Amino acid sequence: GEAATEVAAWTNIDDIDRGALGFDHNRIIDVGLERARAKLEYSTLATTFCGDEFTIGELREVYETVWGQALDPANFHRKALASDHFLEPTGNQSSGGKGRPAKTYKAGKAKDLTPPIRR
Repeated sequence: GEAATEVAAWTNIDDIDRGALGFDHNRIIDVGLERARAKLEYSTLATTFCGDEFTIGELREVYETVWGQALDPANFHRKALASDHFLEPTGNQSSGGKGRPAKTYKAGKAKDLTPPIRR
C-alpha cells in the first residue's frame, strides 16, 4: 500500500481537535504550553518573535498571544523597561500604525529578566 504523507504546520492551539489526539499528546501540549508561558516571565524569549527592531506594543502582542490574555499597555511598558538589559532603545520610531509613532527597541544583552514580568 501507499504510505501516508505527514505534513508539519503551525497551528493555533485553540484550533487543535484535542479529541482526535492519541496517547498522552494532550498532556504534552498542555505541559509545553505552560512551559512556554512560564519562560516568558523570566527569560528574554519573547524578543525572538519580534523583528530586529520592534515597539513595546509589538512585544506586548507576543506576551498576550502566548499567555492568552490582554495586558494593560501602560503597565506592560513600565515592566518591560524596568527589566535590566532586556530592551535597548534604537533611537528610531515606528513608521506605521495608528496614532503617533512609537519608539522602537531591540533585544538587549540580558538572557534572564530581572525583575521578571509576571502574568
